[in-house]
Amino acid sequence: MSELFNIEKIMVGAEKLTARIAVNEGLPTMTSEDIEATARVYYLAPEIAHHLCLGDAGREFQDCMHETEVAHLLEHLSVEIMRETGLAGDISCGRTRRVSGEDRTFEVELSCPDDTLTIGALSSATFMMDWAFLHGNAPAPDFPGTVAALRNLVLTVRGEQPDASEAKDESEVPAVIDTEGVAPDASSAHVDAVFGGAAAEGSRASHEDVDPTPLG
Repeated sequence: MSELFNIEKIMVGAEKLTARIAVNEGLPTMTSEDIEATARVYYLAPEIAHHLCLGDAGREFQDCMHETEVAHLLEHLSVEIMRETGLAGDISCGRTRRVSGEDRTFEVELSCPDDTLTIGALSSATFMMDWAFLHGNAPAPDFPGTVAALRNLVLTVRGEQPDASEAKDESEVPAVIDTEGVAPDASSAHVDAVFGGAAAEGSRASHEDVDPTPLG
C-alpha cells in the first residue's frame, strides 16, 4: 500500500515526542495541493478546525487549514485523537517545523503524557492521512472506533481494566478545544465555511518556522 509519509525517526522525551517525518516523493507537501483530501480529514475529525493555532493566518487551525503543510495537518489530527481518548491530560499541544535544508522533511512534536497514547495517536493519524490523500475511494476509517481502541490499549498497558461496554464519560475529555458551533456536517457548504474566504483568495499561512499549537 502506498504511504504519504515516511517516519524516519521517533524520539520520546519526558514531556514530548518528536517525530522526523518525510513526505514521500511525488505526493503533496501542502494541503492546498489536494483540498479534497484535506476535507476528508476534516470530515473524520471536524473539531480540528477550532484548535487554537498560533500561526500568522489567525488563531484557529481553520484559518490556515486550506494552505498549510500536510505534516501540520497530521499534527492536529494526532492531537485530536489523543484528546478524544480522554487520557491526554488537561492540555494537549503540538508543533510542526520544516527541517532546515529539506523541502519534504518535517519535525512534528506532540505532548507525550503517555508513550503508548502518543505513539498510537500518531500511527492512527498517519493511517487516516494515507486514506484521505491516497485512498479516498475506499471506505473511511472508523474514527470513533480507533479512539476507543486506543483508549482501551492505553488503559490495558497502565494495568487498568478497560470496559468495552462502557460509554466514554464526556466529562473525562479535557475541555481544551473550543468546539462551540462546530457540527460534524460533511456538506460542501460547511467545508467552504470552515476553510473561509481565504481559500478562495489564495492566501497562504507560513508554518515553515516553529509553529506552536497549544490547545486551550
